[in-house]
Amino acid sequence: MLEPDNFVVREYFRKRIGDEGLKIMMTVPEGEITDEEIAKLSDTKLTAVRKTLYRLYENRIAEYRTERDDNSGWITYLWRFNYTNVKKIMEDEADGKLAELNGQLEEEQKGVFYQCGCQRVLFEEAAADNFLCAECGANFEYVANDDLINSLEGQIAKLEKWKEKIKNE
Repeated sequence: MLEPDNFVVREYFRKRIGDEGLKIMMTVPEGEITDEEIAKLSDTKLTAVRKTLYRLYENRIAEYRTERDDNSGWITYLWRFNYTNVKKIMEDEADGKLAELNGQLEEEQKGVFYQCGCQRVLFEEAAADNFLCAECGANFEYVANDDLINSLEGQIAKLEKWKEKIKNE
């Protein structure tokens, strides 16, 4: 189970819910707690706490149950975090991004690209238009994509390393 004080998890949530959301998440103790208690513990406005909790609830990380006061009819929401879902969510997101990057890398590796002032196209499209852009009237010029391929490979390696770190936590 991943803990919220784990650096990888903390940075992931900082990007997802911001510093204030992370502060809220870090102050919640084990077990159930009301949103009002979370607001007091984290010294955060109740509306910000609720917004963060609902965002985490949508991602199946925060869960709640309700209790009704028989006398007043008032409903109290008791929140808790489900840290067992965190690892799976992070891995699924990494898999999706890796698939996207690998697809883009494959396209860049097998394509020959030409560019004018307004767009970048494959060789076949540039040749079909006699290397003249119909939109801006400029000539299509060959553009090397080695830097983009290297960048994509670097992003993929970084993401695979991050995913491996998640697995080993």
